[in-house]
Amino acid sequence: MKYIRQRYVLFEILSPSEFEKVHISPDQIIRELWNQVQNLYGQKGTFKAGLWMIRWDPEHRIGIIRCDNVSKWELIASMAFISKINRIPVIFHSRKTSGTIKKTLKIWREIFKSIPPPRDK
Repeated sequence: MKYIRQRYVLFEILSPSEFEKVHISPDQIIRELWNQVQNLYGQKGTFKAGLWMIRWDPEHRIGIIRCDNVSKWELIASMAFISKINRIPVIFHSRKTSGTIKKTLKIWREIFKSIPPPRDK
């Protein structure tokens, strides 16, 4: 039996300038991702993916989502199909995927030149 490893997907959300100040919560993002993965891959695929929001920066709209290594491409494909979150037009841009949170946070600092927010407790 193969061991299921975790993957961490670094992404950003782009939207038109008139919607830049509108707050998007991590719950809204996860809900849209769950719905889209379920539409494309069914309930079994959604359950197997194990989506979990690790970090979210609402100011810069940058985040990290955890999934398993088998469902990584399903998650990235589902991101491409999301066009609105809470009636706000958006584009998901997956920037990088890594196997550890530490490496993903390092990539965040290199790409975006900003410090990731602290982990929610």
